[in-house]
Amino acid sequence: MSQLCDDQNAMKLLLTLAGLAAVLGTAAPAYADAADDTFLATLRAAGIDFPNSARAVTAGRWVCTAVHPGTSLADVVRVVQGANPGLHKEHAAQFTAIAANVYCPTMLAGMSQQ
Repeated sequence: MSQLCDDQNAMKLLLTLAGLAAVLGTAAPAYADAADDTFLATLRAAGIDFPNSARAVTAGRWVCTAVHPGTSLADVVRVVQGANPGLHKEHAAQFTAIAANVYCPTMLAGMSQQ
C-alpha cells in the first residue's frame, strides 16, 4: 500500500510540476538549440544545478524516449534519480516534468488522459 501511495504522490507531484514547467517555459521553439536553452534556463529557474549542460540536455531528451506504452512517468523519475544519486526525488520529478514539457509536451497531454 505504501508503494502505491508513493507512486500516486509522485505522479501528482510530477503533474503539478509539469504545470509549473509550462508556466516557466515558452512556446515550443523552432530550433533545437533554442529548446535546449529553454530547458537549461527552466532547470536553473527551478533551482536544479547541473555540472555539464550537454549531459543535462542529453538526459532531458532521453525522458521523451523513455516513456512508451507501459512505462509511467513515475518510473522515469525513479530512473532519473537512480542515475543521479545527488538528485533528490523532488528535483528528479521536476527535471522529468521540465524535460517532458520542453521536448515532448504532447506526451504529457497523452499521459494526463490515461
